[in-house]
Amino acid sequence: MRGHAQSTRFLRQNKIIHGIATSNQRPHINPSLKALGVTKETVVVERGDVARAKPEPDLFLECQERLGVEVNDCYVVGDAVWDLMAARRAGMLSVGLLSGGYGGDELIRAGAFPVFRAAADLHNHLDELRVLP
Repeated sequence: MRGHAQSTRFLRQNKIIHGIATSNQRPHINPSLKALGVTKETVVVERGDVARAKPEPDLFLECQERLGVEVNDCYVVGDAVWDLMAARRAGMLSVGLLSGGYGGDELIRAGAFPVFRAAADLHNHLDELRVLP
């Protein structure tokens, strides 16, 4: 979680629009949200907010709508094949993380490009993804 917390803190501090879309729901996600330092201002879309779960795109499309951004301006960061399949169905670019037990080849086949070993590695490449101004 340390790398994830560092990344979410960086996004907040640099006023980079971001949200969280998860197939889980409260109260189960509360410890993770706390560990990430998620504030009340952060858009969080959970399973109960949409009709269909991943691999359907509903979670990501709801998050995108709440953030008020265009689909083609969204990146999905996921560590599971289902995340990346849902991102592809939503028409969003996806980035894979090797923290969910899937291998890099599996994530790439599901639509991820690029794939990073951990959140800290992703954090170090935000400029390449054009997340930074």
